[in-house]
Parts: sequence; structure tokens; C-alpha cells
Amino acid sequence: MRVFASRAAMAVVALTITTFVAFLRLPAAASATVWAEDGPIFIGQAFSGGGPAALFAPYEGYLHVLPRTIAELVVHFVALKDFAVALAFASSLVVGLVAFLTYYCAGALTDKVWLRAAWAAIPVMVSVAPYEILGNTANLHWYLLWLMPWLLFKPAENKASGFLLFAVAGLSAITEVISVVFLPLVLFRVRNKAYWPARAGLIAGAACQIFTVFAYPRSEQKGEFIDMGSVLIGWFVNITGVVVYGASRNMGLNILNFGWAPVVVASVPIVALAAYLLTTASQQNRLVALVFLAASLGIWTACLVANPGGEFHYSQLTDTEWAQFTLSRYSAVPSMFILALVPLLAESVVRKSVPAAAAVGAVLAVLLAVSYFPTQVAREAGPSWSDGVQAAKEACEGAADSETRPVHVAPEGWAVEGVPIMCARLR
Repeated sequence: MRVFASRAAMAVVALTITTFVAFLRLPAAASATVWAEDGPIFIGQAFSGGGPAALFAPYEGYLHVLPRTIAELVVHFVALKDFAVALAFASSLVVGLVAFLTYYCAGALTDKVWLRAAWAAIPVMVSVAPYEILGNTANLHWYLLWLMPWLLFKPAENKASGFLLFAVAGLSAITEVISVVFLPLVLFRVRNKAYWPARAGLIAGAACQIFTVFAYPRSEQKGEFIDMGSVLIGWFVNITGVVVYGASRNMGLNILNFGWAPVVVASVPIVALAAYLLTTASQQNRLVALVFLAASLGIWTACLVANPGGEFHYSQLTDTEWAQFTLSRYSAVPSMFILALVPLLAESVVRKSVPAAAAVGAVLAVLLAVSYFPTQVAREAGPSWSDGVQAAKEACEGAADSETRPVHVAPEGWAVEGVPIMCARLR
């Protein structure tokens, strides 16, 4: 009992630390702003009620169960003016949980605590996270996508572990449709029943998402099909480039001023690292490296094919467009899986040379540490949710309780009407 209590206390401390490390990456103005779908879609629909079934309401062809659940909790238990901070903190708590579960599942690959901690640090510290995906529920699905292969690598140790793996994999799949890319991992050690709880969760969640895609199709996406040249160029710029250089402005200006040399400099060590793991690592580590690489390339490609915006035609960008280059949420998970190769390298060489493995770990620590403070956050200019609530409250003077007043969200123009809130609630 004492051992269990001690481990539980350590887990709570670790979760608290990782949650605040994630939350404090956001400037105060960003955590005080409601982002995109968090406003009119998740909060707005939580206002309208609908009971538990509303958590499974499709939006743009997919299910978003975890964001809807958090929005419901915030709407029912948090003061209206504090919604933005509550959503940002709850989202950071989920990131902390993802880090904790990554650490737990990484025990299937190594018994080295520091290596498991290195993998767990990646979702918390990845450089591009604060720009768009950190601190809002609208983008929590990216963190769950990172977590999915870890869940599939982990065999259940007992019934409680099996239930946890099943529940988390199922929740992840019914929150992130791209989780279907990991269905081939169902064949990994297919006869070993200990691996099936997470697989069952993924299969059940994927089935729900696939049904939703066909039953409630996504609205047509505008834009020309992205050519494969742009997909590959974009991967090297947005993924390997980000791992080394970090910020959007750095990458775009490097290309503008020096051509493709900075991209090559960033890509060579990543390619060499991948080649080393695929040719010399143990059979298990070769498989894991292949999964990480395939996930990085596959998720990046899927995002561009499904969202063919003009800014993604990298093979055709002009100097002016490179000067204005910014990263997007699509860079986050693919870059996490590339970073995950670094601890995998350390695990592969630690048996031969502990100092060499420590040096590899130090490289990862430097990469993550220098990227902690964001140079860009998409919502650092507001609008402040609490100020918007106060303005809407004042605008309700003399109005009927059933009338509504808007509270605006970021980014500018995403929802012109903002979140319509009834005056009865504002009062």
C-alpha cells in the first residue's frame, strides 16, 4: 500500500509539473483568448444543451468528443468571464496527461527512466505548439494522435491497465479521425492478447469516425490539389527544419536569404539518424523508427491533401511568400515523431556506450529547451474573452433576457458573429 501511495504521489507531482510547464509557455494574452472552434462550436453548442448525446455531435464530418466534454464541464462549472483561462488550463492538463501516458507506455520500449522522460517531454516542449495547438481544446486532437502509437506499443499488465489502454485509445480515436493511420499496428504481435485492449479501443473509435465521415460529410475544401513536390518540400521545411531552427520566421527568412542550404543543413542529420536506426538498431527499434517516420510523413501528407490551401504549394512560393512564411498546426505532430527518433537513438546506443547515449539525450534537451519560449503565438493579440464578456454584459442593459450579445474569439474573422450569449446568462 505504501508503494502504491508513493507512486501515486509521484504521478500527481509529475502531472502537476508538466501541466504548468505547458500552460506557462503561453503568454497571458493568449491564455485569456478563446480560439476558433472553442468558441461558437464547442462553447456555443454546450450552451444549447442536448445532454450526453451532444458530445457525439459531428462537426465538419468528424467527432470531437474530448473538446466537447471539456467545453461542457467549463460551461457548467466555471464563471463565464473565466472560460478562456479555464479552457487553456484544461487543455494544458490534457497535455500533461498525454506526457504521463507517454512515459507509462514507453516502458514497453525501455526500462531507462530518463529515456522514458525524454519521450514524455516532447509533446510538452515541441517548438511549434504554442503558435496554435497549445492551450485550446480545438487542437487537442493532435496530442492524442501523438499518443496513439504509444498506446498500441504497450501491452496490458492487468485488467486495470487493459481498461485504461482501451479507454484512452477509444477516446483518442473518437476525437481524432486521423488515428485511422495507425490501424496497421493492429497486426503488431497480433496473437498476443495483452496488446488488444488499446487495439480494440482504436478499432471501435475508428469505426465511429468512419461512419461519421460518410453519414455527415465534411464541407468541400477549396484549393488545388497539392503536388507531391510541395508535399516533400513542405515536410523538410516544416518538420526537419523546425526541429533545428524552431520558429516560423527563422525558417522562412533562412530560405529567403540563403536558398535551400539551411534546409539541407537541418535535414542531413535527421536523415542520417533515421538511416542509422533503420539499418543498425535492434529489430524492435527498427520497427519503432519505421512507425515514427511513416507517421510523420503520412500525417503531414494527409493534412495537406485534405486541406489544399494555397500557402502549401511550397514548390511555387515566391520570395515574398517565403518572407511571410509561418508554420501551421500541421507541423506539430510530424515534428514530434521526428524528435522521438532522438531518444530512440539513445536507447539503441546505451548498451554500447552510456556516455554516447547521454550525449544524444543532451542534444534533445538542448533542442527542447531553446524552443520553450515561443517567438510567435497566433492569439497573443487577443481579443480578451473576459473583456468581451464585460462589454456584452454592458450591451445587455435594457435588453430582454432572451436576447443575445456576441463575445468575440480569435483568430480575427474566424467567426464574425462571435459566441452569441443570452443576456440572462450575462447578467
